[in-house]
Amino acid sequence: MGAMREIDGGRCLGAMVPMRDGVRLNTFVYLPPGSGTRFPVIVQRTPYGITSPQGVDVTDPTKGWLPDPAAPLRGSIKHGWRAIVERGYAAVYQDCRGRYGSEGEDHVYGDDAADGYDLLEWIADQPWSDGNVGLAGSSAGSTTALAAASQGHRSVRAVFAQVGGSSIYDDVVYEGQSIELERLWLWVANNIPGLSATHRAAVAERTGLSAEQLDAHAAAARARYLALDGARTQRPPYVHTPEWMHLPLRGYPDFSVWQPYLDELISHPAPDAFRAAHDFRSTIEVPVFHVTTWFDIFLTSVLAAFRSIQARVGDQRLWIGPNDHYFVYERQYWPRDPFFEWFDHWCKGLDTPIVHEPPVFYSPRCWVADTEQYVASDWRQAPSWPPPGVRPLRLHLHGDGRLGPDLPEVGPTPAGTVRTFTYDPRRPVPTLGGRNMLITAGARDQRPVQQTDGYGLIYVGAPLAAPLTVAGSAEVTVQLSSDCPDTDVVAKLIERRADGAAVLLMDGVQRALFRDGAEPRPLSPGEPVTVRVGLGELHHTFDAGSCIEVDITSSNFPRRARNTNSGHPLLAADTDADIRIATNTIHHDGDRPSFVELQVLDG
Repeated sequence: MGAMREIDGGRCLGAMVPMRDGVRLNTFVYLPPGSGTRFPVIVQRTPYGITSPQGVDVTDPTKGWLPDPAAPLRGSIKHGWRAIVERGYAAVYQDCRGRYGSEGEDHVYGDDAADGYDLLEWIADQPWSDGNVGLAGSSAGSTTALAAASQGHRSVRAVFAQVGGSSIYDDVVYEGQSIELERLWLWVANNIPGLSATHRAAVAERTGLSAEQLDAHAAAARARYLALDGARTQRPPYVHTPEWMHLPLRGYPDFSVWQPYLDELISHPAPDAFRAAHDFRSTIEVPVFHVTTWFDIFLTSVLAAFRSIQARVGDQRLWIGPNDHYFVYERQYWPRDPFFEWFDHWCKGLDTPIVHEPPVFYSPRCWVADTEQYVASDWRQAPSWPPPGVRPLRLHLHGDGRLGPDLPEVGPTPAGTVRTFTYDPRRPVPTLGGRNMLITAGARDQRPVQQTDGYGLIYVGAPLAAPLTVAGSAEVTVQLSSDCPDTDVVAKLIERRADGAAVLLMDGVQRALFRDGAEPRPLSPGEPVTVRVGLGELHHTFDAGSCIEVDITSSNFPRRARNTNSGHPLLAADTDADIRIATNTIHHDGDRPSFVELQVLDG
């Protein structure tokens, strides 16, 4: 361990903390002034580097944490080490395994549960710790916090988890058993520069590549990342970019050299033991303050964690803001700061207002175009999510393109009760908006992509006579047949406004091969099957005069990897030769109804 050093506002030390396998992780500790006192501790572990910018001494605690020591959650909430020690806490930060100043190989969250536990064991033995620990983090740092909390360490009192995944491979890498491609390719590629020297050495030993060859692969990976990222400006975006359209997904050039664990992540097409091992929420037994936004990539994962832990443990809190993943970083919208209220209660035993308030705090607007003009008081509280008073609303998809409450006629399939479209994986529908991370996100007008050849089917309801508020989950059920053994069903919930704009609110996907769970069930040509597509959750009010719209297609690229329609369970291994063009049919008769189910609020 390094020597304790005096710094402006407190004391600090650096340490290489050993894990159970002997790998040492770069760790910074910040303490209030003075000595001989034990403090409660707030811990944050991150793959993004506890010093910044790149190039500084990654093991010097006087140069961390992040450019502004008052901004620990990579956002506007001021809880950096300086603020933390001023409130009487010790602040502990750690580079994740294989990242920046830490030893070992980066396995993309694969070691964060065990490493988080080992850090907590080390803290428990320190003379400055009073045995009460809070775990905190944002985005990837939130996932590492939840991973550590899942291990049941005796010292953990509470968690503050901001826009992060609680079951990273079930909820975030896979959705509807479709690979969420953009967040993998762009996120992994963009984080190659943060791999540690020991990770680089392990890559060299495994591949036999020289230092010069590794540098060449790093340069090539950076070039690929820039090509992937730059494809957003093309018209149409993404779908004519070789770097995005490359198959197979496994062994992707350069990325898999630097991050071989990437191939492991995409090689589990259905729930299995590997994915279950990264379900952190299932074993968390402490109070958690859950933070997300309506277009956050982690929205469904955060809500699942809130519900499951609340049912099992209680004492959970949920905050949902508008806009995308990065809204929480833009500026301060909290009516007051909940961070220290939360930890002051659970780590210091203080009676703070936050524990006496309703557990759910949310924005009623899912998207705010001008965040500078956002009204800080435009928030609501509720005892649960969804809020009390919601009722179900089912709208049926009809063969003439209508969307309405009336059930199609029952009986022999009449003409006009089926609609068909062609899905060619070589010509996927480009992504435009939605719960994305590194490509354009949010409530975007879908008219540009609706003009795409082979887009799919559009169902539009009658203009609303009065405003209608949806609050909660949405699910689309379709009766699908295809001439291929597998395909994707992509569904979108859209507000068709009076001016013609088709504004995306929610979308989801379900891979037909895994429509009933973990066992693959190929489609039989022409035989209808039931496919259910979860769209996520939101709070949004449709304006009077607007129409509710549901779109059905088979691709949303590159948010989601293309289904080749091959019927092979492991799509990540498919090549261009495996691609099949699918003719997909949606059935609408009374015996096989297709519909959307919403939760709506009256009044």
